[in-house]
Amino acid sequence: MSDPRVQLGESFDRVATQYDRVRPGYPEVVFDRIAAYAHLDTASHLLELGTGTGKATLPFAQRGFSVVGLEPGEDLVRVARTVLAGFPGVQIHCTTFESWSSPEAAFDLVFAAQSFHWLDPEERLARIAFALRRPGAVAIFGNSATTAGDPLHERLQAVYAARAPSLLGRAEVHAWYGSADSPVVDELSRSTLFTDVRSEVFPWRQSLSSTEYCELLSTYSDHSTLPASELASLLGAIADVVLAAGDVITLDYRTALFQARAI
Repeated sequence: MSDPRVQLGESFDRVATQYDRVRPGYPEVVFDRIAAYAHLDTASHLLELGTGTGKATLPFAQRGFSVVGLEPGEDLVRVARTVLAGFPGVQIHCTTFESWSSPEAAFDLVFAAQSFHWLDPEERLARIAFALRRPGAVAIFGNSATTAGDPLHERLQAVYAARAPSLLGRAEVHAWYGSADSPVVDELSRSTLFTDVRSEVFPWRQSLSSTEYCELLSTYSDHSTLPASELASLLGAIADVVLAAGDVITLDYRTALFQARAI
């Protein structure tokens, strides 16, 4: 039986161009915090786990850092290489972290943006520690969005109840990246490989039209893996609700950042 984690992860590759167009990046302060915590300079070497289309790679490249990115999705790699073509210090490899032969103690920072929860929990921290020079750092961060508290939220929940009840109550991304109370903190704190665990959360907002919001939803793995007819019905009903509310939906984002130093 195939690994459901792999199947969900592959869903991003099928929408790579759309993913790059509609997925948001991360607040600039996140990259400033990481650079300060890890004492990065232009001689630093960074390893990225789960590059996607380069949403987190680009800000580091623009700051002059060398980055090796690992991404198993072929179409995601294609888009990322196009996005990062102007940065010769960036290399993107089409592979998983688990399959890649990491050189020992080669990197000053290992980072994972919106991807840590996809890595093998049995070996991810050990492999990260192996790749880090001492006193290298790990940075794990991601976005979580909600419409909770808005009257529109209840109407959207009713749509999910009617059209895709299997998605109700699924909040994995929020659990990982929605607050400082995250499994990431527990995992880093319990590890004997890392110390000085820190967490911060940065709130921000984004307003979207019904079309933009439905495009964004269709890049989420739990949505894109629905049967095509079910997804079309769901997105059509969501678009109608947002249109009725003035064709604008405001998402409350929280970007959680977790950092630690290798021992």
